[in-house]
Amino acid sequence: MKGHEYFFEAVPPISEAVPDVKFLLVGDGIYRKKYEGCEAEFTGLVRPEEIPGCIARMSVLVHLSLREGLPRALPQALAAGKPVVAYDCDGAREICLDSQTGFLVQPGDLTNLKERLLQLAGNPPLCKMLGLSGSDFVRKNFAVEKMVDDQYNVYLKLAAERGIRA
Repeated sequence: MKGHEYFFEAVPPISEAVPDVKFLLVGDGIYRKKYEGCEAEFTGLVRPEEIPGCIARMSVLVHLSLREGLPRALPQALAAGKPVVAYDCDGAREICLDSQTGFLVQPGDLTNLKERLLQLAGNPPLCKMLGLSGSDFVRKNFAVEKMVDDQYNVYLKLAAERGIRA
C-alpha cells in the first residue's frame, strides 16, 4: 500500500535524464530485498529522532501511499522546507497543496509522477519556493497550539450539540 512499485518504475527514466540524481528510501519491509539492487540507498528502519536527518539529505520527499490518513512524513518534510510529491489519496491533500507546497499526482499516473519529479530535479529555485511555502503552511496550520485549540473547539461544538455545558 506504500506505492513502492510506482516509485521504482519512475526511477530509470529519472536517472537517465538526471544522471547525478540519488534516491533515499527510509524504512524497511517486504520490498527491500526485491529493490535493493536498484539505484537507491536504503536506510532500513530508523528511530523517530533520526527522521529529521534523513529528510535533511533530501531535495524532495516522494510519498506514494495508496491508503494512509495524514502521512506524518509530509508535514515533517514541509516543516524542513522540502517540497513533496504525493499521490492524491486520503489525507495527502490536507498538507500537499498542489503547486503550492508540492505536487499531487493521481494514483498510478506514472507519466505525471515522472514529469513532476523531473520538473523538481531540474529546478532548484522551484524546490526552494515550494519548500518555503510548505514550511510557512506547516508553521501556521500544524503548530501544537493551533492543533490543541482546534481539537478543543471540536469538543466544545460536540458538547454544545448534545446540550452539555463546558
